[in-house]
Amino acid sequence: MTLPLLCPVCATPLKQHQASQGFFCDNKHHFDKHAQGYWPLLSNSKTKPQVLSRQQMRGRHFLLESGLFAPLITQLQTRLLSVINASSDKAFEHLDYQCANGYYLRQLVPVVAEAGVACEHWGITDAENAIFAAAKAQTPAKLILAALKKLPFATQSMDVVTVFDSLLKGKECIRVLKDDGRILMLQPGVRHLWQIKQQVYPDLVEKPLQLNLPNELEIESQQQVSFTQSVAGEQALTLLEMSVFGWRANDELKHKIKATAISELEFDWQIITLKKRL
Repeated sequence: MTLPLLCPVCATPLKQHQASQGFFCDNKHHFDKHAQGYWPLLSNSKTKPQVLSRQQMRGRHFLLESGLFAPLITQLQTRLLSVINASSDKAFEHLDYQCANGYYLRQLVPVVAEAGVACEHWGITDAENAIFAAAKAQTPAKLILAALKKLPFATQSMDVVTVFDSLLKGKECIRVLKDDGRILMLQPGVRHLWQIKQQVYPDLVEKPLQLNLPNELEIESQQQVSFTQSVAGEQALTLLEMSVFGWRANDELKHKIKATAISELEFDWQIITLKKRL
């Protein structure tokens, strides 16, 4: 079986040693499978992977597993199946870019399997403790620790790239996407976490949503998913810290948010399907 992986040192195709499950290339670069169950594909043994704070990781884990995002997950599952079913390929390659602790993969992979679709799922991140957590949670995908500036995947090797936990930056996701492939992206909407955002920006006013997309991509479909949930103060703080505006909150505001439950916090996302401009 041909793998979509490239050697991070010399960019030649990687093969897999079936007994050890490690990867190797014809230039004799070897990448062993970590005991925890993921593969470090780093160009240099001295490369220091990113690390997320333990507190951040714990808060995020408990928040995601609490079921707060359940309405969103249902729509993501439906959308991913729709994207896959629209393709004529019999077997799929799916990359979850910046997969973090594997939460979204654990929600999506079983649904794809239940639909009877043959699909190889890959999760990649540059944060070592995040990929460790993903592997420990038995995320049903091949998990890769690697630098994101140059993904260790061949050009046009992926049918679907999901970008749920990160901004779509650079050209790498576009490079690895097949010409008829799709990028499924999650973008916070205008009203997302509005009641928290109001505390960070006292003069907050609602503005139209702006999507800064690469010129090589165009929108195929766009769906709003919005709902309200009651959240405890600690959950509100974790949501703040996970947001793009969390860095603006000082310690005093964080303490205030942590101490106060929010009865109807707005969640607002856009699920966007992108395709290449050909």
